[in-house]
Amino acid sequence: MKYLKRSYLLLFFGICMFYTCSDSGDNPSEPEQITPTNLVVSNNVVGVDTNNPNGDGSGVVNFTASANNAVKYGFKFGNNLEQQTTSGNIQYTFTDEGTNTYNVVVTAYSSTNNSITVSKSVTVYVKSQSQQIIPSNLNVAVSVVGTDSNNPYGDGTGIVNFTSTATNAVSYGYIIDNGTEVQSADGTLQYTFNSIEGIENHQITVNAYSSTNHSVNTVKTVPVAFYNGAVPFWADEFFEDGTPNSTNWGYDLGGGGWGNGEAQIYTSSSENAKVENGVLKITAKSDGMGGYTSARLKTQGKFQFTYGRVDVRAKLPASAGTWPAIWMLGSNFTSVGWPKCGEIDIMEQLGSDKGKVLGTCHWFNTSNSSNASYGLDTQVTNATSEFHVYSMEWNASTIKIRVDGNQYYIIDITNSGIPNSPFHNDFFFILNVAMGGSLGGSIPSNFTQSTMEIDYVRLYK
Repeated sequence: MKYLKRSYLLLFFGICMFYTCSDSGDNPSEPEQITPTNLVVSNNVVGVDTNNPNGDGSGVVNFTASANNAVKYGFKFGNNLEQQTTSGNIQYTFTDEGTNTYNVVVTAYSSTNNSITVSKSVTVYVKSQSQQIIPSNLNVAVSVVGTDSNNPYGDGTGIVNFTSTATNAVSYGYIIDNGTEVQSADGTLQYTFNSIEGIENHQITVNAYSSTNHSVNTVKTVPVAFYNGAVPFWADEFFEDGTPNSTNWGYDLGGGGWGNGEAQIYTSSSENAKVENGVLKITAKSDGMGGYTSARLKTQGKFQFTYGRVDVRAKLPASAGTWPAIWMLGSNFTSVGWPKCGEIDIMEQLGSDKGKVLGTCHWFNTSNSSNASYGLDTQVTNATSEFHVYSMEWNASTIKIRVDGNQYYIIDITNSGIPNSPFHNDFFFILNVAMGGSLGGSIPSNFTQSTMEIDYVRLYK
């Protein structure tokens, strides 16, 4: 029995050893570790010649590193953080005056992040402050692609070419709209402004650098047009703060109800109409004595057109009692009067219902010598808190009105649909906020002010 027990034990340990050895053979091998080899570092001190064995005093040194199996390199200058590059090339400017010797630590890294390191000694001469070179006469030329008399801000591609020159400059840096500086060795840069559609002012800071890394700079403001699709035939993008562009807009002034029992006096004051932060703001205000002021802008005598698509991006006033409108009148208004001139209301809003907008056309019915109109409305529940695009598409057959691309209104304007139709002649734009009247309704006793904001008015032909 003792012999048998011993035999069983030997057999048991043998089986365990067999399986232990078999299991170890199934374990996956460790990942291959790649280590760079043959790290070589060279340097080129700028301006070295027979008379200047340690450089021209600028302190600029170009380093080049190479190694087998390396995917990136790190350069450490003194106590500064390591600077990494995949090319192995880097330029560094030493600034301690006089002739000094520095040890630069260079590390080559493999794809498995293994590394080897060498130390490279370099002796560099840096001129004293009295010998530092300061650039001067910095000049920046700006060319917006496609600029002409009809497109003063470019052709809508947003492409701008910059060319900078300066005395004693060896390189240039461009900072676009407070972004990261873009370097240019020869002073030229092409940049595409495509982050915001429309016409926007962009701030460009240009730095000119000398061989001693001293610099001068200048700041330019450049208005540039960029559109994702077609370029408007006419537009006001309201990109310049201040009074509305007088080339595009005039004012209706005064009071008297304007035929609708309205309560406001229209002014040209900046209190009632101004461009600020990229939008036109038309503000209706209480004068504190029971009266109200507002503004009514128009392109009459400045710009008029027949047919096209109009897009107006706007946020409407929130207060009850306000009657905002984006609309058009026939350019023969002064000679034939209303409604014979015709009226197209792209957007109106009741003072008592800020959750919907209206589209309407008005004309004179020659068959019975009466005023005629056709209007529809649609819900826009957040019209006072968010911007929406109010559009009108006008051709020889129909006028269609949309909100954010959704059509809710169409009218047949052919002579068969409207005899002696006025909707085949030039019209001009009007933007205003009325108070009270037939659509504004009751004005709250605690009303102080309310604003319509317009981001742009665009006409496509």
